[in-house]
Amino acid sequence: MARELPRTLLSASSPYQKDVDPADYEVIVVDNGSQPPMAMPEALMASLRPRPEIVYVPDAPPSPVAALNRAAFTRARGEHVLIAIDGARIFSDRLVANVLRAHAMLPDALVYTLACHIGPKVQMDSTKEGYNAAVEDRLIAASGWPRRPEGLYEISVLAGSSDKGFFEPVSESNAFSLPRSLLTRHRGYDERFVSPGAGLANLELFARYATLPAARNVCLLSDVTFHQVHGGVATSGKSALDNFKAEYQEIFGRPYARPQYEMLHLGPIRGEVLRLMRAE
Repeated sequence: MARELPRTLLSASSPYQKDVDPADYEVIVVDNGSQPPMAMPEALMASLRPRPEIVYVPDAPPSPVAALNRAAFTRARGEHVLIAIDGARIFSDRLVANVLRAHAMLPDALVYTLACHIGPKVQMDSTKEGYNAAVEDRLIAASGWPRRPEGLYEISVLAGSSDKGFFEPVSESNAFSLPRSLLTRHRGYDERFVSPGAGLANLELFARYATLPAARNVCLLSDVTFHQVHGGVATSGKSALDNFKAEYQEIFGRPYARPQYEMLHLGPIRGEVLRLMRAE
């Protein structure tokens, strides 16, 4: 993640994040056994507010779920916990502010965002047609990002998990937030997911909370995450979806099914997101 993580940290922090006081949130990065442990440039780290905290997990298994749980329950201090399982995601520039705004209105809500892939197609397809990190670097530079946060909307498509758009249930979110009290009551990631990259663990956790009997789900209408290509397990074809589905079946004794739930929506709708809404 040496290429991708600096962009992720920049996007998660002030001054990139707008309309939010850096004192109102924290950024925790879980390094799940990188060899050598990741080291971010000190000049970058010193420029970010809040300064990201990097938690290194030595001798880590291929699945990051246990490490993420420990960070959520023992290191995070906030009343709400926002979970982003993939360190290659770039956050839209008002995501934190609008998550906090949604929780101020409905403190017990599950607040979630849709996911996008940078590039002309979802990366499972585009990487078969020559899309790679070098192509993406040129695309991001041409978009004007990070000077133009809206540039990423112009060069991205909805991820497969979000292909039904903003007004139908999505199968997962790569940046969703919920009250710590709710997370404590209904648990974090299921640590029986041992596949590299965690398999369907993120889908299971999101569905578990979105389908609670008293769930109040809030979909943000303009804030999304943008996935950078990085040879990840799920987007590179290194591990077939069939294997993930088989692991889910073994754990729960039933096949995975896309969850069905009701949701509220929180705007405003930014002009640059209309392209993604038309793509639905």
